[in-house]
Amino acid sequence: MSMVFNGIVYNKLSYLEQFYKDPFDGIPEESGIYFWVYWPEYDPQMINPNDLIDKLAEFSCKSLQSPEEILGRYKFKVKVEEQRFGKKSNPFGISDKQKIKLLKYLMDPLNVNPFFDFFKEICFARPFYIGKAINLRNRLANQHFNSKTRIIPEIDAQNILHSEIWVGYKKIPSHGGDEISTLMEEILSRNIKPGLTIKPN
Repeated sequence: MSMVFNGIVYNKLSYLEQFYKDPFDGIPEESGIYFWVYWPEYDPQMINPNDLIDKLAEFSCKSLQSPEEILGRYKFKVKVEEQRFGKKSNPFGISDKQKIKLLKYLMDPLNVNPFFDFFKEICFARPFYIGKAINLRNRLANQHFNSKTRIIPEIDAQNILHSEIWVGYKKIPSHGGDEISTLMEEILSRNIKPGLTIKPN
């Protein structure tokens, strides 16, 4: 069930919520950094190009990865405004003309797999949340999955399926101490600027 991307083990949130204790694909009781990614996976061999365009447009409308504006409780204050393209029916905010080109490209079955890989890389390159934990299983299963943090409520508020959210982790040896995990999380956050990271008190 799990997959590895850039050295990080990922699995679907919908799976981990039920099977976080699974000895192979569950969450380890070790220290580390964890990542949340929104990736609406699809079968590149089965999906119709028009349905794929619709799926990509729906993905583009969500505000987990690149919201137009983040204010208030979140750590990074970001304002991103596109001056030209704003149609919600177009994926990634592209123009109607570019949408037609993309659809034409996807009509060729030979292009669907390369686009699948391209889209996956886009999603996993920028997690919308990064955290650290002394015990990954305890933090994720007992805190996040039980809605004791704002992550699950935000996902649900945007009507995103839990099967489209991927949670990954990277173990950090415990002998490095919690301070090292915190430092690594800070470095990652400052470079990636995940949208749902809360400001420290």
